[in-house]
Parts: sequence; C-alpha cells; structure tokens
Amino acid sequence: MSQSEAWIVTALGMTVVFIGLLLCVAFIELFSRIAKRVTWGEGRHGEAAHATTSRAATEPAAMPSEPVPADILAVIATVVEVERKLYWSRPDARQTPRRPALQS
Repeated sequence: MSQSEAWIVTALGMTVVFIGLLLCVAFIELFSRIAKRVTWGEGRHGEAAHATTSRAATEPAAMPSEPVPADILAVIATVVEVERKLYWSRPDARQTPRRPALQS
C-alpha cells in the first residue's frame, strides 16, 4: 500500500466516524424532541420529576431523630471482626478488595 492510499483510507475512516457521530447527535436530538411532546400519564416523568429531584438534592438531609441502638452496632462490629478473621490469610478473597501496591 502506498502512502497516498494510506492517506485515502485514513481520510475515509475518519469521515465515516464523523458522519456516524453526527447521526448519533441527530438521533439524540430527535428523541429528545419526541420525548418532550409525549404525555407520560399520571406519573411524574421528564422535566417535572427532574425539577423535584434536583430541588430535593439541594435541601440538607434530615438527621435521624435517635442514635443507632447499641445492639445493632454490636452486630455490625461482630460481622466486621469475623470477616477480618476469616479472610486474614486470603486478602484477595475479601468483599472489600484493596488496591495492589504500586511497583516502581
């Protein structure tokens, strides 16, 4: 393959990819316009639901009214301790994997 043929293949490939990306953008825009015109029924969908969730996301989270009971904390601590002792010899079998050390 000569250099001119290689440039032609490269240009054609880049053109095909660019046209494909433009078609993807056109389809996304088309579906967005269609979705705005569709009535979604009684459920809250689309922009109305998004406005509700975005407003709720900006509000501060409510603090729990009472602390976690001691028996629940004891169960959590016991499970963590048992999990640590069971997988002490096999650190790769843990449910919470650790990152491997960086080698230089």
